[in-house]
Amino acid sequence: MNSLLTLAKDLEQKSKAQQQTTGEMLKAAFSEHEQFVRAELNESEKKISAAILDHDRKLSSAMSQRTKGMLRMVSQTWLTIVLVSMLLVASGAGILWWQGRQMLDNDIIIREQKSTQDMLSERNNGVQLTTCGKERRRCVRGNPEAVTFGEDSSWMILAGKYT
Repeated sequence: MNSLLTLAKDLEQKSKAQQQTTGEMLKAAFSEHEQFVRAELNESEKKISAAILDHDRKLSSAMSQRTKGMLRMVSQTWLTIVLVSMLLVASGAGILWWQGRQMLDNDIIIREQKSTQDMLSERNNGVQLTTCGKERRRCVRGNPEAVTFGEDSSWMILAGKYT
């Protein structure tokens, strides 16, 4: 029975040694597998982070370009509005200045003509020139009581102060 006991103890020790060897092999295998999984996870994390950063950069660049484009469009629109407004104001001021000059020139001409008319009327004993008919032709008032003169009797005395 002693030999059986020794055999059992031997078997127990071999079993414990085998169990310990198997445990160490499993630990080594699991450790190696864990390192491999960690390395793969780190690599995957790096790829995902790089992709996210690249996407963020592209999105930021696109937004920046879009913002610049919008600012350029808005500034061009305002510049156009300002230039058109300035052009309208300048042309309006030019037209008003030109009309003022025309009115001033016409007023001067009217005064000169009235002065000339008054002078002629006084020199010609009150004879006044005017316009007659739809065609607005020049005419003077004649004296209907006066006799006509000339070969064809086309001349007559004008109405005035001494008629």
